[in-house]
Amino acid sequence: MSDVGSARRAKEQLKNDIGAEPFCAGVGVEREDGIGFVVRVSVRPGTLAEAKARVPARVGDVVVKLVEND
Repeated sequence: MSDVGSARRAKEQLKNDIGAEPFCAGVGVEREDGIGFVVRVSVRPGTLAEAKARVPARVGDVVVKLVEND
C-alpha cells in the first residue's frame, strides 16, 4: 500500500512529465480502498487511448489511475 507522501511525490513527477500535454485535464491524489493512495490523472474526452500510451501504470509503488472526463 502506498502512503500519501509517496503519492504526492508521484503526482508532482507526473505533473512535470505530462501536465502540459493536450490530453491531460488534471493530476491529483486520492485514497483507494485496498490499495492506499493513488494518483488520479484526468484526461479529456476522446484522448484515453493516447493517455494510456503515455502514462505509466505505476510511479514507483504508487498506482496511477486514468479517468476520462465527460
